Amino acid sequence: MQKLFFLSGLFLLTAYGSTAQPFTMNPDIVPTELNLYPYKPADKKMEGRMNATDVTQQKDTLYFFAKGFSIYSAAYVGITCEDKSNDLEIGLFTENWLQPVKHGNTADSGHWEQRFKTEGDFGIRVIAKTKPAKYSIVVWNGKDVEINVPSPFNYQQGGGDGSPGFFKKNWVYILIAVLLIAVIILLLKRKKN
Repeated sequence: MQKLFFLSGLFLLTAYGSTAQPFTMNPDIVPTELNLYPYKPADKKMEGRMNATDVTQQKDTLYFFAKGFSIYSAAYVGITCEDKSNDLEIGLFTENWLQPVKHGNTADSGHWEQRFKTEGDFGIRVIAKTKPAKYSIVVWNGKDVEINVPSPFNYQQGGGDGSPGFFKKNWVYILIAVLLIAVIILLLKRKKN
């Protein structure tokens, strides 16, 4: 029983570490991972992670993927052909290789780019009509945006925007209103007697 448990755990760890097929188990599709490396330009807004890869495509279709994206950061993919007349079809995929979430082509300009947000991994499929096709792929992932969301449970200590709460701001008026109501009730009881 211990051997079976150990082998099952080893199999799960091996399967988890395998990243050759992020969106399919089709053995004909073998995507190339585009590893993202730290990118620190002078402009702090462009800081993040990046990969720039030159490709000479001999096959009809090539697949690439990048991983580690956060919904709180911007993502960019740009493909530029060496020969502007070479038309490439490009698709971005997140769940499988069948249905692209974004697509386009290099057409007459020789360049295609897309800015988007995603979580986890995404794939890139490039279909070349003329081969060999020489192009470069740039994938960039910005730094996560830090958002300070005020707590909705600060009503006693203050508003979510940092201002003092209603009771703290108006305690004098509330005390006067309570005392005034008590005096009115006492006066009404005296009149009845």
